[in-house]
Amino acid sequence: YDGSDNITRVFLGKALLTAAHTLNRVPSKAVESTPYELWRGTKPNLSYLRIWGCDVYVRRLMTSGKLDSKSDRCKFVGYPKETKGYEFYHPTDNKIFVARNGTFLEKEFLSAISSGRKVDLEEIREPQEEISTVVEPERQDLVSRPAQVLPRRSDRMRNPPVRYGFLVSDEGDVLLVDQGEPETYLEAIT
Repeated sequence: YDGSDNITRVFLGKALLTAAHTLNRVPSKAVESTPYELWRGTKPNLSYLRIWGCDVYVRRLMTSGKLDSKSDRCKFVGYPKETKGYEFYHPTDNKIFVARNGTFLEKEFLSAISSGRKVDLEEIREPQEEISTVVEPERQDLVSRPAQVLPRRSDRMRNPPVRYGFLVSDEGDVLLVDQGEPETYLEAIT
């Protein structure tokens, strides 16, 4: 495999095995039941089926360092016969291995595939009749007057709290309040 995106030629056998695996499990119009149902007697689970050849991130079992990547980008090439899971091709190691989990990049794979057909569509324009009716809009002279916006004020009476031994009067004067503290040493002792 030379690293190009066309892996079908290299893994043609795996592609055919995957196609047969899929066709044995999906229903068709010609036959009422699938071959899998005839062999096993139960309906197949189709939730694990994936797009062949799409990119997959497969988690590594061992990483060499703390900052190394935890997963490798591989290609999905099929289903193993004897175990549950998927077969992946690792391009840098040039090996096929089996793993149970992977993050499949199917949406990116589908958006990257072009159909290969280019269709040019011509735009057909029908002749339109020109209408010579001119409608003049009515003019309205708008005079903008600045609106006076009054701020909202509260109607409640504000009473300042009694703190630290003084009161604030309505005029804003500070009044000292005697809290009965002794003025001399003798008053404090007695």
